[in-house]
Amino acid sequence: MFSFLTSTFMIYALIISLCLGLAAALISPYLVLNNQSMIADGLSHVAFTGIAFGLLLVDQPLYVALPIVILAAILITYLGNLKMINHDSAIGVVSAFSMAVGLIAISVSSGFNRSIESLLVGSILTVSPTEVIFAAVLLILIITFVLVFYRPLLSMTYDENFAKVSGVKNNLLKYFLSVITASFITIGISTAGMLLISAFIIFPALIASQLAKNFRQTITFGLIASVLSVFAGITFAYHLDIPVGSAIIVLYTILLVFSLLYRKFRRVI
Repeated sequence: MFSFLTSTFMIYALIISLCLGLAAALISPYLVLNNQSMIADGLSHVAFTGIAFGLLLVDQPLYVALPIVILAAILITYLGNLKMINHDSAIGVVSAFSMAVGLIAISVSSGFNRSIESLLVGSILTVSPTEVIFAAVLLILIITFVLVFYRPLLSMTYDENFAKVSGVKNNLLKYFLSVITASFITIGISTAGMLLISAFIIFPALIASQLAKNFRQTITFGLIASVLSVFAGITFAYHLDIPVGSAIIVLYTILLVFSLLYRKFRRVI
């Protein structure tokens, strides 16, 4: 059943998927519980454009895409803080504009040699050691960020006004979280694709919140859900010869359905 672990490319796929899944599970509660989960979807559109330009200009698209997506994340946070436009609308404006620019650049360029489909569903099975290293470094950075700012992030997530009164610099934390999320989306989309990278952000907190009794459990259950979905998804994808990203999303969805049923059953009894 685990014969795929003898293949180097499958080991790389498993490592990078686990790194991305664990990284996403750590920041997922802060985004989903704070009604900012759509930023993952919005920034994935921006990353699409950044990677498209990167492929047209240099050999390593991350060098071009990363600063573009980070700037977009900062802009979205800034527009949301202005109160002149709500956060979801800011995401919609920036992501739609970025996607449009990216599609225009691809349509007028004759040097684009990567299919749009690969950016949508990813190419986990063809990742390089460099991309694995990028994902591992990102995971370490996110673990450090969450450990250092755990309590301020917790206060900001559940009661922003209380956090302000307690001396938490909400705006600064929002910018930090936006930059971390932008980095995750950019590194993840080049391998996992737009569809899977959004699922990585949204599903862990949704699943965990149905089971957890406190915030620590929310993070813990989210991490467990990510590991299970990634490992089982890659295993099934290998043996059934189906797309890895799609398999992982289906597993996430199954876990979400079971968690919802469990919560409903628990209330009944």
